[in-house]
Amino acid sequence: MHRPPVLHVAALLLFTGFSLTEAVEIKVHDNNNKTCIYAILSVNFTVVYEGNGTMENTTFTLPNSLSSNGSVCGDNKSAPLLKMNFGPGHSLSLNFSHSAGIFRGDVLTFTYNTSDTNLFPGAKNTSVKQVAVDSLMEAAPLNTVYTCRSAKAIASKEVIMVFYDVGLQALVENGTISKNESICKADMSTTMSPLTTWTASTMTPTKPPPPPIPSVGNYTLKNGSETCLLANMGLQLNLTYVEDNQTRLINIDSNSTASGYCGDQDATLVLEDMKTTIIFHFIVEQSKFFLKEVKANISLVVNGSTIPLQFNNSSLKYWQTSIGSSYMCHKEQRLRVTDQMVINTFNVWIQPFELKSGTFSRAEECSLDDDSILIPIIVGAALAVLIVIVVIAYVIGRRKSYAGYQTL
Repeated sequence: MHRPPVLHVAALLLFTGFSLTEAVEIKVHDNNNKTCIYAILSVNFTVVYEGNGTMENTTFTLPNSLSSNGSVCGDNKSAPLLKMNFGPGHSLSLNFSHSAGIFRGDVLTFTYNTSDTNLFPGAKNTSVKQVAVDSLMEAAPLNTVYTCRSAKAIASKEVIMVFYDVGLQALVENGTISKNESICKADMSTTMSPLTTWTASTMTPTKPPPPPIPSVGNYTLKNGSETCLLANMGLQLNLTYVEDNQTRLINIDSNSTASGYCGDQDATLVLEDMKTTIIFHFIVEQSKFFLKEVKANISLVVNGSTIPLQFNNSSLKYWQTSIGSSYMCHKEQRLRVTDQMVINTFNVWIQPFELKSGTFSRAEECSLDDDSILIPIIVGAALAVLIVIVVIAYVIGRRKSYAGYQTL
């Protein structure tokens, strides 16, 4: 009698800088109770949905309470499929393929049910929705574990998924998980610690010299063929790592990959380089737009080990500007996200809504760039100096007048 694959789930606690999060370890077993698919991963989901008159967003993680219904071990005739079902109608699945001694992930599918009031409170349209995107993994040799500690963001119009601490092996031979790793490109620039162990070093780090002012990146999002978001800015992270209480300045690569989505009432810009993923969420309120939320996943190298850090603040109100205009600020700004993370911005010019012909609209400049306030100050200072000069001249003149009429 055919038995469906069995999914065993164990929570593996990983140190993530400021809190403990759960990475889910998964073993799919075949009919002989041997492991055929192995996975370990952490996933953060952000889903935008329609509420009562406003667009809402919800954030949650892949839980450790999963079922394996629909998973397929795969063989020479059928492709492996890893499917993780959770909650009332949610699932995350990854289709694998294999040829010429390698395996790869082809399609990543996320299914979510907006009738789940715990995750989608006040949802107007309750239904099961599905998002299918390109896979999160690169091709890897058979009988190896594909590993990627660095954070990777995959964005569609309504869903952003951030993966980190990923390990995957399809078509496991004889039920034995390989000890050989196939490391992703994002991890190759640093020395990575083993996937299933995590130790914070107590050594005192050598403080590196501060980086130069970051280069300005030019980022564009399109809705079909129309440009819907433009952003030019230089970004620098000011991080305080609590384990050694050291502050680090990290420049964001100006060639970061830009993705995200545009809506009428909200928009999201995702910037991703080799070590960092930053998500900027903008909303419209009372004919103005502003930066409402920032999320960041950062791979911080400390004493040769890579520490995954996460930051989030959904109660911000930066860069407020009238709808139909763009926001501009040439001077350096400090956007405080949390007590441990501040974003230093340089030469910002951004417009996430109502672009005309794919170009920036009239800019509203920040107060730091507004030199008009200096004019009355300069005029007042000049008048004050002039008055002082007149008074001094008057006093000197009076003294000379008295000196000409001495008593005989």
